[in-house]
Amino acid sequence: MKNKRNRRCFWLSVVFFLWVIPAAVQAATLEVKGGGSAESIQAALERATPGDTVNVYSGTYVGKIDIDKAVALIGVGTPILNGGGEGDVVSLRADGVTFKGFQVTGSGKRLQDSDAGIKIHSADNVIEDNMINNNLFGIYLLKAENNTLRNNTIIGRPAKNKLDASQEKETGEAGTYDILPSFEGEGGDGIHLFAASNNLIENNDITDTRDGIYFNYAHNNRLLHNAIDGVRYAIHYMYSDDNYFEGNVATHNVAGAAPMYSKRITFRKNVFAYNRGHRSFGILFSNCNDGLAEGNIIFGNTRGALFDVSYHNTFRNNLVASNDIGIDLISSSGFNTFAKNNFVDNMEQIAFRAGKVGEGNVFYADEVGNYWNDYRGFDLDQNGIGDNPYLTGDIFTYLMNKTPAVRLFLNSPAATALEFAENMFPVIEIPKAKDLYPLIKPVEIEAMTYFQIEKNQVSNKVFGAYSLLMLFIAGLIVARAFRTSSQGIKLVDDFLRGGRK
Repeated sequence: MKNKRNRRCFWLSVVFFLWVIPAAVQAATLEVKGGGSAESIQAALERATPGDTVNVYSGTYVGKIDIDKAVALIGVGTPILNGGGEGDVVSLRADGVTFKGFQVTGSGKRLQDSDAGIKIHSADNVIEDNMINNNLFGIYLLKAENNTLRNNTIIGRPAKNKLDASQEKETGEAGTYDILPSFEGEGGDGIHLFAASNNLIENNDITDTRDGIYFNYAHNNRLLHNAIDGVRYAIHYMYSDDNYFEGNVATHNVAGAAPMYSKRITFRKNVFAYNRGHRSFGILFSNCNDGLAEGNIIFGNTRGALFDVSYHNTFRNNLVASNDIGIDLISSSGFNTFAKNNFVDNMEQIAFRAGKVGEGNVFYADEVGNYWNDYRGFDLDQNGIGDNPYLTGDIFTYLMNKTPAVRLFLNSPAATALEFAENMFPVIEIPKAKDLYPLIKPVEIEAMTYFQIEKNQVSNKVFGAYSLLMLFIAGLIVARAFRTSSQGIKLVDDFLRGGRK
């Protein structure tokens, strides 16, 4: 009996040493205080073992940090890591690192080295709750997979005249549309992924960088609930397939999203708004195939969406409203489906730059079309679908494409008269998109619940009022000229009368 008790104690002791004590060792916490050189943090990292936590307290630490162990580096009181203007400020080379709670600033400026605030070379890391500002690139993922980037604020180096630099002349020819504007200012992207797949990027705020989030040969990433403002392309895909993004808000950029040379991009419930400039877009599809855009708000942009050399995309259940052009469909794109969308208050609902609709592009699916707020048909059988097809395009918008200065008279009585005359006596063949099943009522868009329209947004009604004002002023000028002329005639008449006397 005694021997049995001894054996039990022995095995309990073995379990204690093999499990409890190593667990206690892995839970060790190291502390770094006082600021100064980043070498104090690096020294703590060298003493740490995988699984340890290194708490860094508030202060400014100048120098570079290299993390090559699976540790948690935690900032307490938002300490500042300043790279001193050379290279990467923080480098992650081990898998399973947590980096949280820091302000990271002062990377190098060498684009050829992709200098970054945080550069990730490894997998399964968590980067969260950091302020990353005044770096060339904010976060750079280099062949790094399965990482989570969450709740970070990234502010780039201010780039001068970003929108002005994008205002170069367009070619307007199918397949040769110049969609890459120049971009001044030394700056990299907020988050850049090169050959980095299966990452999660969520709840980050990005401003004043070159591109907001740039994917290059980066597949199967998820992009959720990020806010991007004041950049070139908010979300930019190049040769990156099977990516998914949802709930992101992209405002005041050159383009909200730019999927290029990529396949099977899915984006749902995003907002692309106020992306304005001569060459600005809510969404720019360029050589993008088999994509799905669903439940998005595309509001107040110069062009809501542009399709160039893009095939077999599905564009459904989106709100396309108050854009200068709702959809700019270049004839080099084909077999795209537009259904169950709301087209509301766009100056031009659909534009055909090359004068052709494009092969296989349709504006309905399964006998259901889109809602067009300028549809003038009836629904006598009360089935929710207009009795007559909706045809986009009219003589005035056709002339606007040919001569942009004509836009001055948008919503004016002259435009209305011209449209009426063309309907009665059509003499010009105008390319039109035909929706055989136009919807009588708007489709419900779920994304509308979290997007607030800016109070200072200028609507098409304002432009219409402006046109009427210009017409009124022109009338005053004519009336004044007529009145002056009448007075002159009266003076001559009086003179003649006097002469006769």
